[in-house]
Amino acid sequence: MSNKEINKDIWINSYPILIWLLTEPLAGLVDSRIAGLIGIDTLSSVGIGATIYFVFTWIFVFLAYGTTPLVAKLNTNNELNNLKYFISFGRKASIFLGFLVFIIIFNFNDFFISLFKPTGDVRNLASTYLIVRAIGIPFYLLNMHSTAVLRGLRYPKITFQSSIIVTLTNIFLSYLLGIVLEFGILGIGLASSISFFIASMYANFVQQKKLKAFSRTDDEVNEQKLRKKFFSVGATIVLRSAFLTGFMALLSNQASRISMTDVALHHVLNQIWTFGYNFIDALAIASQTLVSEHISKGKKYYGSGLYKALLKITAVFSIVATVVSYFSIKFLTELISNQLFIQLENNFLPILFSLTFFFGGYAFLWDGVLLGLDKNKEFAYTTITSSVIGASVLFLLIPSFQTINIIWFSLVVSLIFRALIGGYFQRK
Repeated sequence: MSNKEINKDIWINSYPILIWLLTEPLAGLVDSRIAGLIGIDTLSSVGIGATIYFVFTWIFVFLAYGTTPLVAKLNTNNELNNLKYFISFGRKASIFLGFLVFIIIFNFNDFFISLFKPTGDVRNLASTYLIVRAIGIPFYLLNMHSTAVLRGLRYPKITFQSSIIVTLTNIFLSYLLGIVLEFGILGIGLASSISFFIASMYANFVQQKKLKAFSRTDDEVNEQKLRKKFFSVGATIVLRSAFLTGFMALLSNQASRISMTDVALHHVLNQIWTFGYNFIDALAIASQTLVSEHISKGKKYYGSGLYKALLKITAVFSIVATVVSYFSIKFLTELISNQLFIQLENNFLPILFSLTFFFGGYAFLWDGVLLGLDKNKEFAYTTITSSVIGASVLFLLIPSFQTINIIWFSLVVSLIFRALIGGYFQRK
């Protein structure tokens, strides 16, 4: 393929994912805005509840990351019967895991929230928010799996359409239930659950429609091999996700131990960061399909035209995102939270925040590439090692410097090592 064709293929597979990734955290930003309008206790409660929620949901990110490359491989090799079985098995697993997580959160939410050392009012508000939002976790995981399957089948637009449903429904219901009907934090949590229920039903419907259009093949279904692949990849990515989400939760936890204002600021910065890095995350997710198809055809990835194109795009993003984030962070935090944070008056925190985009760009891209190369263990090792390093830096420095700056410095260090290790593994 020519460079023009490669770039076009990357764009076609990336832009729907980019829109999805940009719109999904947009709902979180609006939730933060609504919570900020209600009060600082509500904003702090949403910050704590959202952290716990994403720890439990992103542990199961293998339902997406482990699904897309294998679906692309089976589809490329025309193993359609194996493909259908793998999809069906993953759908059932998603629903089961979602209900299991809800039961755990329902019974132990007080314990998880207590780890953040909140005040009494914040603890009660966070508990209400977390339980109501956890009702939607089965649908969140089902939507995650269904859209991952469709990306592997080269229907990335459905991911975008699903995200639009989630975002618009969530924003509308959060405002309606939280502000207009005065349900407060209960309404904000309920809006999330309802929006993912609607989106998951749509994505699953489209997925089934696409599968019915497939022609019949005579490939023999190897159920044992597919289940083994599902659980081996799943276990590796779950372990990786546990370390990553644990590290990110640790950062929020340490912010809450400094002050409730710091955890509120950290939550807002996290929302902005999530929104910003989605530009490169879209490229990373698209690369799973592109790289998997590339090597399934017997081609070498490292040094190829696809490799060079992905690297060039990442370099441009990293530089632009670093500059833009540095100059806009103060304005954005005030706009989103309706609060003024004195922690941003010192340039050290804005510099650290912007550096997360520079090093994070490469770290996130290598994640997608390693999954596309079927290097699941290397993918896990990269994140586990970098998370341990980041946590070690945090524990070493936070006792002496009780500031949010140390929290973001630890994240920067973690991303540097994640980028270096991931870059090394993709060359092997």
